[in-house]
Amino acid sequence: DAPGGPALGPAVLAGAAGHPVPERERAATPAVVSASGSPMVPSLYRDLTADRPTEVEHLFGDLTARARALGVATPLLDLATLHLRVHRRRVTAAGGFPPRRDFAEGEVRAAYRAGGR
Repeated sequence: DAPGGPALGPAVLAGAAGHPVPERERAATPAVVSASGSPMVPSLYRDLTADRPTEVEHLFGDLTARARALGVATPLLDLATLHLRVHRRRVTAAGGFPPRRDFAEGEVRAAYRAGGR
């Protein structure tokens, strides 16, 4: 496990973006989504297990691009994003789902600046 657990990465990125996550909330989130029998099953997990395209760009692509724009290294998140993009392209090719463009770093940077950052 990574020091601080898997929830630490998003908390660091949120803090770098000026939106610190309170420790109590950061600590409670993994328990809610990973508890056995929890109804809070992430849609990403449901899509992966059903071999459907995921919302990789909305969930991870944007996040990794924002991290780069802030100068925050996210090697594990980058790797997960890459794997999910490969999955999406494989499923898209097999099932005829329309492909989605990957977020371009410049687009995210421009959108981020337009939002007041």
